[in-house]
This record gives sequence, C-alpha cells and structure tokens, in this order.
Amino acid sequence: MAFHNEFGKWGEEVATNYMLEHGFEILARNWRHERKEIDIIAQREGKLYFVEVKTRHGEEWKAEDAINAKKRALMWRAMMAWKQQHPSPMPVHYSAIAVVKQTPEFPPEIRWHENLWEM
Repeated sequence: MAFHNEFGKWGEEVATNYMLEHGFEILARNWRHERKEIDIIAQREGKLYFVEVKTRHGEEWKAEDAINAKKRALMWRAMMAWKQQHPSPMPVHYSAIAVVKQTPEFPPEIRWHENLWEM
C-alpha cells in the first residue's frame, strides 16, 4: 500500500508540473472537505478547474475510466464546499489528468481532459 500511495503522489506531482507549464495557477492540492477530496484545484483564463489525477503503471483500460459516478458525485460535493468557502463567479470545469508510466526508461504519458464530464 505504501508503494501505491507514493506512486500516486508522484503522479500528482507530475500533473501539477504539467498544469504549471501550461499556465495554470494552482490554488490547492489534496483539498479535503469531510470525506471528499479534490486532487488539484486550479484556475486559468477566468475558469476554475477541479482536477482528479489518475496514475497507472501501463494500462489495460483507460485510467480515466476509474472516475466513476460515485467519484464524480464526491467531486461535485467537494466543489460545492470549496465554492461556499471561496465564492467566485468563474465557470467550473471538472477535469482529469491521467499519468501513465509504461516503462522506467521513458517519460510518462500525460493525458489532459479539460471537460471530463458535465453535471
């Protein structure tokens, strides 16, 4: 379990660096409200992004597919709590970044999904 947690943290660091390189301002990482967590909260060009990061070794299925209806509902509730504490008129995007490490000798594949779903 410790390796899994460290690998996930590595993936979140890769995702954060990707977002910074693409002009995002990171507002929070691993933001929690009760049982709910958002991996990254960021803004860019007047839009607010709630980002789920999925990190995988290789892939038998798309990492993004792990963001099921239950996870989306938890993200939505966390977003509502964030917006209550940090009022903003900015439109919200529910986003994801998949970080996939195929082999140690190559850099990870990073897939950015600006609008993963709509609620």
